Amino acid sequence: MSSSAVAAQRAWPPSSDRKAYIVWMAAVWVAVLSGFGLDFVRYLGERPAPPLILHLHGAVFVAWMALVSTQIFLVETSRVKLHRQLGWWTVGVSAAMVPLGLVAAMVDQARSVSHPDYAPQFLALEFEEMFAFSTCMIAGVLTRKDPAAHKRWMILTAVAISDAGFARIGLNGLKISLPGPFGWWLTYFWGIALLLIAMIGWDLWRRRRVHKAVLAGAAVLWGGQVVATTLEFSPAWKAAMVALVKWWGYAG
Repeated sequence: MSSSAVAAQRAWPPSSDRKAYIVWMAAVWVAVLSGFGLDFVRYLGERPAPPLILHLHGAVFVAWMALVSTQIFLVETSRVKLHRQLGWWTVGVSAAMVPLGLVAAMVDQARSVSHPDYAPQFLALEFEEMFAFSTCMIAGVLTRKDPAAHKRWMILTAVAISDAGFARIGLNGLKISLPGPFGWWLTYFWGIALLLIAMIGWDLWRRRRVHKAVLAGAAVLWGGQVVATTLEFSPAWKAAMVALVKWWGYAG
């Protein structure tokens, strides 16, 4: 292990944060299961039935969540060697998720062209989500020799794709849809905001400073959300996305 990695572990002992990261991953699971659970009956009842690509996207998403959760369990039970071996499988599934997620988003928009609620400008959120997911995942791989940074980036990777679950809790469970740019941001990103604030608060409480991985991750997520929210209300962006979906055409 390099001297810089040793110094990083001394500054941020990895074992001191394990329980907190189990809680945050559990929060992501609760959001995903609750949010999509509320929407599952409607999804299965769609006519015409959802195309296979959407089922595949959902299955790979759950597989990725299970892999990351298993990785956390392996570290918690001191099976670090197996954790490292399984890590490359996680990387492989992550690499598949990005193009699969983008294709699923385009297919979903293409099949909704004639629907009254057709809103292709929503692709801004889909693109932002995949960008944030990719950025956090790459950072997690690059910092794998620094446990404190690595596990923060991996949790941030899960947080980055939890917006759909949290949003469905508000939209389908609580029947809340707030107006205006800030209301739209709050509707879709409230859960991510709470998790980021929790991660920042944990570091401040434990170390009286915030780990640079959390600061960088928050900048990536919140910065991307600002861009996505701005584009959602941009007529020029909507026109561009209408043209993109028309060019794409494939509805599964």
